[in-house]
Amino acid sequence: MNVLMLAGLLLLFVLLFTLIIFFFVFLLDSVLFSHDLPTSKRAIKALIVAISQHKPGAKNFFDLGCARGTVILEIKKNLPQFDVYGIDNNSVRIFFAKIKAKFLKRKINFQKQDIFQTDLKDADIIYTYLWYDRMPPLEEKLQKELKSGAVVITNTSNFPNWKPDQKIITYNGPSKLPNFETLFVYLKK
Repeated sequence: MNVLMLAGLLLLFVLLFTLIIFFFVFLLDSVLFSHDLPTSKRAIKALIVAISQHKPGAKNFFDLGCARGTVILEIKKNLPQFDVYGIDNNSVRIFFAKIKAKFLKRKINFQKQDIFQTDLKDADIIYTYLWYDRMPPLEEKLQKELKSGAVVITNTSNFPNWKPDQKIITYNGPSKLPNFETLFVYLKK
C-alpha cells in the first residue's frame, strides 16, 4: 500500500468518525433535552405570509428558542432583507444551527442565551414555539420591553392575558395539543 492510499483511508476514517460523533451528539441532545418543538413547513409558510401582512417594513426578526435554526433559516431565505437573530440556551443546538447557516450561506446571528436575558427593545418581529409554562413570563417580558408596533407570533401555545389580533390555523388534523400549529399574531400597542 502506498502512502497516498494510506492517507486517503485515514482521512476517510476521520471523516466517518466525525460524522458518527456528530450524529450521537445530535441524538443525545434530542433524547436528553427533548424540548425542541419543530415547526412544520406549512406553519413556516403561514408565518412568512403573516409577517408580510403585518410588518412588511420590518428590519429584524428574532426566533426565541430557535433550536437548530429551521425556522430562521427559512425566514432568511424568503425574507433576505431581515437581520435575523436565533436565540437558544442550548449550545449543541446553536452549534448545529451555525453549521447549517454556514453550509447554506445565510448570514444569521445565532446566540446561546437565555431568552429572558435577551434585549428585545428594538425587535420588529418575534417568533416563538415554546412550552405553555414559558408563556406567562415571556408575555410579561414582552409587554414591558417591546416597542409599539412590534409583532409577536407564537405557535401552538399562546399568552394567557394578551389577546391575539389574528389566529392562523395551519393544521386541521387530530392532535393531543390544543391549538396545535395555530399561529397567534400579537401586535404591541
